[in-house]
Amino acid sequence: MHAHSSLIALALLLAATPALACKGQSVHLEGDFNTGDPGWGKVDERFRVDGKEATLTAKPGTQTARWDTGVTLTDMDACVSIAMPEATTDASRAYAGMLFWLTDKNNFYEVVIAPNGLFTVARKVDGKIMPTAPVPWTKSDAIKLGGGQENRLQVTLEGQMVTIHINDTEVARFRGQAPAQPSHVGLVAASAPNGLDSWHLFDLKITNVPGAAPDEAEAKKSAEASGDISTGAVAAAPGCADGELLFADDFKSHDPTWGPADARLTIEKGQAVMKPIPGTRTFRWNRVFLFDDIDACATVRLTKNSVDPTTSYAGLMFWIENSRNYYQAVLAPNGYFTVARVVDGKVTSPRPVEWTKLENVETGAKEKNTLRVAAKGDQVTVFVNGKEAASFTGEAPGQPSYVGLLAASAQSKRGDTWEITGFQVTKPE
Repeated sequence: MHAHSSLIALALLLAATPALACKGQSVHLEGDFNTGDPGWGKVDERFRVDGKEATLTAKPGTQTARWDTGVTLTDMDACVSIAMPEATTDASRAYAGMLFWLTDKNNFYEVVIAPNGLFTVARKVDGKIMPTAPVPWTKSDAIKLGGGQENRLQVTLEGQMVTIHINDTEVARFRGQAPAQPSHVGLVAASAPNGLDSWHLFDLKITNVPGAAPDEAEAKKSAEASGDISTGAVAAAPGCADGELLFADDFKSHDPTWGPADARLTIEKGQAVMKPIPGTRTFRWNRVFLFDDIDACATVRLTKNSVDPTTSYAGLMFWIENSRNYYQAVLAPNGYFTVARVVDGKVTSPRPVEWTKLENVETGAKEKNTLRVAAKGDQVTVFVNGKEAASFTGEAPGQPSYVGLLAASAQSKRGDTWEITGFQVTKPE
């Protein structure tokens, strides 16, 4: 999958003034819902229209969705008003909202609100809802509760950046994986398992993204000149591939789609700093970006000597399906390297690559070493500091998967700290 390679630092973006609610000069879509083909599809018991209002009533325990097949867009502002159902049998299982970056019925993002005051952003890929949501279910005081209450939902797309507003309050901002081609916007609603919930969505409007105010634009220009704006791109370390860039993170600011910043993961001066609890390991992956074939690279560095260099290590995760199923390629500070496969939370035996001593590893603390994993089909080749370290046939997930980072600490009072830089994913040659 392809992704744009630009990213404005989240810290700067979060400080920006609220966007105008779908008041761009170019109006892409507004007015009555036009049914038929092309349009919003056929009217039936799940989808009814009356001028500028659409009523979506999904079957119990399911969701229903529609989109205008005649309109495709890239950057945009999309707004819609949503009336809460008068009553529901389960406020946590009924929801409604918008679809975006929709290429077909099996590939899209959706942002929805529920009558219990929570919202989420989910993603569907190849017909499957991803188990790790870009934005998990989150409570928001911006949501108006009660039967018939109206909520204005706004989705702004600029390059890779997604911003969500509810009733003019920003509730989420993240870096997403946009499709390679212009895509659709749609509406979605779900009913609780034991009832029919009718959702009324109206006053849908889609415009271009309004330009920044002069002072905002000047601030952005100044920050860009001083290096405070992240481009997402990284300076590739020697030994990394130079193919088409699919994803990169220069770690100038914390991207929440890596998970929360906490004692085990902090972003400091262009580094992902991982400090596992002593005697354990910690791992993270970006829960938005998914890949088929990959060529991933990162540089790892142990900050201080470990009391046990055989149980301290860091490296790359790949073919990640979830937190219990993935592969990992890691280096220890004593120069040993391994590739392990984790299935249902346990390392399988034998390993794809057993612990092996490599002569070209810079050993000890404060030394930098670069790992590269190229996975094409079921064939995997791992490089360390530009030299091939192992090649094997693995079991690819059979669907797009995540790439991430992992570090482990020896058992000691203070534990071990690993710094990771230069993380990027390119398309394999």
